[in-house]
This record gives sequence, structure tokens and C-alpha cells, in this order.
Amino acid sequence: MPPTHLPQLEAILRTHGVVTARFLAGRMGISQPTVSRTLALAGDRVLRIGQARSSRYALTRDIARAGGRWPLYRVDPDGHAQLLGQLRALHGDGYHFEPSGRSSGLLPDSFGDGLFPALPWFLDDQRPQGFLGRAFAHRVAANIGAPDDLARWQPDDLVLALLRHGDDQPGDLVLGEKALHRALQGILHPDAIATDARDSRYPQLADAALRGEDIGSSAGGEQPKFAITLRQDNGTLSPVIVKFSERGDTPAARRWADLLACEHIAGTTLQAFGQPAADSDILQAGGRSFLQSTRFDRTPRLGRRGFVSLAAIDAAFYGHGRIDWWRLAPQLQRDGWIDADDASRLAVLGWFGALIANSDMHLGNAALTLSDSRPFALAPAYDMLPMHFRPASTGEIVPRDFIVPLPTPEHRDAWQIAAAIALAFWQRTSGDPGISDAFRRICADASVDLERAIAHIASG
Repeated sequence: MPPTHLPQLEAILRTHGVVTARFLAGRMGISQPTVSRTLALAGDRVLRIGQARSSRYALTRDIARAGGRWPLYRVDPDGHAQLLGQLRALHGDGYHFEPSGRSSGLLPDSFGDGLFPALPWFLDDQRPQGFLGRAFAHRVAANIGAPDDLARWQPDDLVLALLRHGDDQPGDLVLGEKALHRALQGILHPDAIATDARDSRYPQLADAALRGEDIGSSAGGEQPKFAITLRQDNGTLSPVIVKFSERGDTPAARRWADLLACEHIAGTTLQAFGQPAADSDILQAGGRSFLQSTRFDRTPRLGRRGFVSLAAIDAAFYGHGRIDWWRLAPQLQRDGWIDADDASRLAVLGWFGALIANSDMHLGNAALTLSDSRPFALAPAYDMLPMHFRPASTGEIVPRDFIVPLPTPEHRDAWQIAAAIALAFWQRTSGDPGISDAFRRICADASVDLERAIAHIASG
């Protein structure tokens, strides 16, 4: 066999990406049997995708010293690991996922061959992001040879971070054997904090989180937080995420404490109306206010449940970037992501957030429970609070008017359901003694305005 065939083959694959044997034969000017022999000589350097006449070929690549092929695992609710398949890195930043069994939920029609132009969408939420993500990046950067600044990370930096340190990312997926070993060790030997020690430990953990120390997973969001496991008096374990306010009694600290109290009330109000929401608790310690939310992607056995944000689904399949939840809901139902009941619930949640002045209603703040088959279940509501009234970046409390959003006729039913829940929210916050007098007045004004809007819509 002429020695020039293999370099020529690899050069064509670098230039043209995933191609057929017939294409290769034409570009190389050789017979298909010769192409087959050259492909066999390439070994693992070339990945075959598909079978028989539908087969296509792609050039693989290695990432640093981590190789180019890794197992992807799922940790189930009981804490046991399952092999989902193999992830391969391809030349040009693409990836191929080969499932080991039934994984139709991970490979919908548009990605049925397992080919992805970048890291697969179902791993997108494992990217470090927000407050904890920046701390995570700073902590592991030297180990993986990446910049301290998360914004400067390249795609390969993310893969290396997941392989070496991705043992406690959101959801139930774990990439690589090393990360899985760490995840299972964490289940067998949990570092839990007694519930009655929260008053002393939470202020210490808040200070450590602000210093950038390793306090839990890379859960997203800009609000300062840490993730830990609590041990209840009866021995039950509860994985939680804890947000916290500034220390002291400055206007900004007081406002953030008010907003954390509002987030707790929003969740309990949704639950009272039959809308699933993350369980939460509020406590004061060390001059800070703490909002403790039970993780719905974890179980008391420290097992895990799947998680995929609407942001990850949108980026891979729709490209809206930003869209009202009640407008996205019917699209998700049409395409089989969620069923009719969850589409209705997502629409109600979208309107509820708008009606409680949540100006941070991006698609990363709603999620589905990732599983082997679709439709996926809508995850409990989280991060619901009146962010419209947050302090300015300077720390000042800037007066802001809140205009109650009104529905068009086609969205009236969802709006009315959400408005009843939002009205209960504003009434509860306006009378809550744990909220400052100034913010209770804001809540009371919002309650009056919403009640007027409800009456107007009902009369139409």
C-alpha cells in the first residue's frame, strides 16, 4: 500500500469533517477497497459512524494527556453508577456519543447519529458558571493548565475539568472514571454537617465561599452560595444549596435579606397552590440571612436525578436565546420535550415570575428532569424572587416602579392562574415580620396593583 494514503486520508477528514467512503475514494482518487484498507490502517484515529452503506467517517483527536475517548456514567437515585455510553472527541471541536443501551432521550432525531458540533447538549449544564463556577475555575485552573479567569476557558479546558473534578456537577451525569470514583467516594463517605450546627457553620462556610474555597458543586447563579449535605437528627441526609446575604445592616444587605425571604415565600406559596417548587428554609446567623434550598437533583441516599436547563435545550435545538416561558412551553410540547400538563405548568410559572417582578427569568432558571426517554418531567420551580428590586451594582437601593404585565387573549388562562398565586405571594410578603418595613410597603403596593389587574382581566 502506498504510504501516502493515510496522511491524505487524515488531511481530507481535517478539511471536510464527517464524510462517506465514497467521498473519500473520489477525493483521493483510489478505489473503495483501497479506502477500506486505509481506514483499517488508521485504527482509532478514524471513527466509523453508522453501519453498512450509511457509514461515515470522522477524524478523532486527543485532549491534552486525557486521551480522546471517555465513558459517560449516570448515578441513579440510589447512588449506583450506570454506564450510558462512550464520548469521543473529534477533530474540529466536535464530539460523538455512542450509547451503550437505550438513550433515546439523549439522542433526539436531529442528533440521532450521535454527532455533535460541540460538547453534547446534555452536558451543557455541567459547565462551571456563576458565583460557584468562577470559584471552581480558580481552584482547578492550575491542575488542568487553564486560565484562572473562567471567561477565558477554551472548550478543552471544560472537558479536562469534568474528567478530573466533575464529580458533583448538577444532575446525574459524570464523565470519566476518575470523576466517577470521586463521586462514589462522596456517597460512601459524605462530609455532612449536623442541622443543629448551622448557626455556627453557615457563617464560616459563607466566608470560605467568598474566599473561593471548595464549598460544593458548580451550581449556577450569581448570588453568593455554597452547597453542602446536612445530617438531620434522625440521620437522614439532605443535600442543600445555601444562598446568603451580605453581612451587616447596610441597605444592600437588608435588601438581599428581603429578597431571600421572598424566594422562600415564593416557593412555599407555589407549593400551597399545588405547583412543585424546591423546599427551602430561612435562617439568620452571623449577621447574614441564609436561604437553604433542598436540591431536587439529589436524594437522601445521596443518589442523583437528571437535570437539563431550558437554556441547554434552547441553545441546541431552538436558538431563541431569551424567550418568555409561556411562549416556549407550546414549542417544547409540540416537539415532545414535555407533555401537555407540564407545558401548562411552565406557562403558569412564567407568568408567576413576571407577576412577582422576577426580572431574571432567563432559560437557565427553569429545567427538566433528564432521563432515557422523552417527554421529560418539568423540574420543581427554583430561583423565583422579585429581582426587579435588587440593589444596583454600586450597592445603592434605587427606587424602581413595577408595572404589572397583562396577557394577550391567548395567554389569559395561564395568566389568571398565575395571578392568583402571585397575589397570595404579595399579600404574604407584605405582612411578613421578617421582611423590612420599606420592602413590605413595596409588596403591599404590588398587591394592590395586581388585584386591580385581576379584576380588569376578569371583567373582559
